[in-house]
Amino acid sequence: MSTDTFEDELRSLLRHTADAEAPAYLDVDTETVLTSGRRVVRRRRAAAGLGVVASTLAFGLLGFSALGDGVDGAEPVPGSPTSTSATGTVTVDLQRTAEVAPEGGTPAGRPTLRVKADRTSGRLEYLVDRDGTFVRVGQGALPTAPRGATWLPTQALDGLVVGVLPAAATDLALVWAGDAPGATHTTAPIPGTGYQAFAIWHTGTTPNTSFAGLDWTDGTAVYDSAGAELASGKFGDLVAFVDDEQNVFGLFGDGTSTTKRLSDTAAGSMPVIMQGVRPDGATTMAASVLVVLPAGAEDVIVTPQPGATVVSTEVTGGGTTGRTLVLARLDVPDSVAGTGVQRVAWTEADGAKAATEVGF
Repeated sequence: MSTDTFEDELRSLLRHTADAEAPAYLDVDTETVLTSGRRVVRRRRAAAGLGVVASTLAFGLLGFSALGDGVDGAEPVPGSPTSTSATGTVTVDLQRTAEVAPEGGTPAGRPTLRVKADRTSGRLEYLVDRDGTFVRVGQGALPTAPRGATWLPTQALDGLVVGVLPAAATDLALVWAGDAPGATHTTAPIPGTGYQAFAIWHTGTTPNTSFAGLDWTDGTAVYDSAGAELASGKFGDLVAFVDDEQNVFGLFGDGTSTTKRLSDTAAGSMPVIMQGVRPDGATTMAASVLVVLPAGAEDVIVTPQPGATVVSTEVTGGGTTGRTLVLARLDVPDSVAGTGVQRVAWTEADGAKAATEVGF
């Protein structure tokens, strides 16, 4: 084989390989919008007799400060897709379409929100569509804490919240200071960062309502805004959690989160919340009831109300310091009011017997 022929074949092979691999190495155009917010699909679940909302809402909680903007970079989130070699600016749009249904009301306005992330420096820009022109309303940075989240302070936008959280998040529960508004949210991945952008449209008004934070799940555990793992447990298709600092507990499941304030617990009772599913035409609800017991609780017995049936009882505890989470699944006929649970009994860490009435 001549040298010229060899070189010609080598060039051809290299060119063929480069052409085949080129799509994997294309950088993102600074002004190109890669993706729009994906639809958040929620399966409707009934919540009976508890004053809870089957949605991504929490009720009137204490304020919480978002992570500051003075962060210079980002760390990859364990379990999240990320590219440490990605550089350049990527732009993501988040739109509240008709498919992103509001919960508890129609959020005021439907402007598109835009997040621009500089993957080299970790800097973020937040923009909002004002009559066809995107106007910058704030800036920040990707969190440095693994599993951390950050957002633009709510004072910057009326009825809107925009920020980023780990790509591993499959659902989130919103925490509000003051009145809990009707709200809906959507998310979109930010390629090459290990994070996703989120936008919330809500009906709250200043100063009655303020976004105070969020808790999120990866489908197995639950984390707060700072990335700390909360007391939580996975029960089949549901993930239960307690956030004492944010005064909230609840359930994640099937695209729906149900949350409630710990401080709303009646005297002499224990925190309890319920999700229920009733198929069309059925007269019995499949209920999942979460009861939060003290640390170290054992030998838990759930007694149903007359007419209801306990299908299963699962318990997970946080040892001697963390709360004990009890998830009871029941079949509750329409004739039975409330959760279908009449009584929960257990043994305290010190061996004492205890019980609470939760039948409401």
